[in-house]
Amino acid sequence: MVNEILAKLNQNEKLIGGGGIVAVVGWILGLVLGTRSEGVAGIYSVSINYFSWGTAGLMAGLGLVAAIAGVVVLYLKIAPNMNITWPMPVVQILLGISVATLALTVLTVLFQLTNGLDGAPILMFVADVVFVGGGAAMAYGAYMEYQAKPVV
Repeated sequence: MVNEILAKLNQNEKLIGGGGIVAVVGWILGLVLGTRSEGVAGIYSVSINYFSWGTAGLMAGLGLVAAIAGVVVLYLKIAPNMNITWPMPVVQILLGISVATLALTVLTVLFQLTNGLDGAPILMFVADVVFVGGGAAMAYGAYMEYQAKPVV
């Protein structure tokens, strides 16, 4: 079934879908790699997640939702037995979602940097790169698709 779906997508749409999946993986990695545990007075342990700390967590969650929305729109566009009347060309919808994903992933990193990351795990920044890279791949693929197709 995956091969049938991939056969219906062109190269730019594959880049959008792959970028969305990479952004989701980056978000999961951020939750896993951005966590640090500290013992407090030898009595109990406190777990701190720097990836989802404060406003950065909100931006990361919205970036995750936007990445998933991009993949869902692609699937709905090519799914069998789906006849959707889109309110505007799908290329424009994908471009908007992809740019929103990129903006939200970049804002996540900026908010993380301004929140003061004393003692944040260094691997969290690897997750940040994966998260932003997924958003960038989506935006680049959507932009190339937008340039390739005349919008009517």
